[in-house]
Amino acid sequence: MAIRVTYEHHPDLGCEALVFLDEESDGCFQIQRDLPGGARPDEYCVTTGASAPIYGGITQWRRVGDRFEFALTRRAAALFDDDVLSFEVIAGDGSTVDDLAAHVDRLIR
Repeated sequence: MAIRVTYEHHPDLGCEALVFLDEESDGCFQIQRDLPGGARPDEYCVTTGASAPIYGGITQWRRVGDRFEFALTRRAAALFDDDVLSFEVIAGDGSTVDDLAAHVDRLIR
């Protein structure tokens, strides 16, 4: 099963995000960062989209073809019920998988 991924940039909300959406279950994994001038522009967080943010929730990530794998901190793992999230991704909104990987690198740096 593939997960649709979109990059979102919201100047009105002061943040940018990668949204990983399982369209079958409506499960969501997001990596967010405040834009410059926001409260925490030097930190990223992970969230379900409805949960409180967990800052620094990814310990490492890798790309294997069109699969993205994220190792999570203990706190983030508790939120997602697993210490590793692994998705075959499909780029949405005109992006490419390469574009999305570059966004992950930039957002969690």
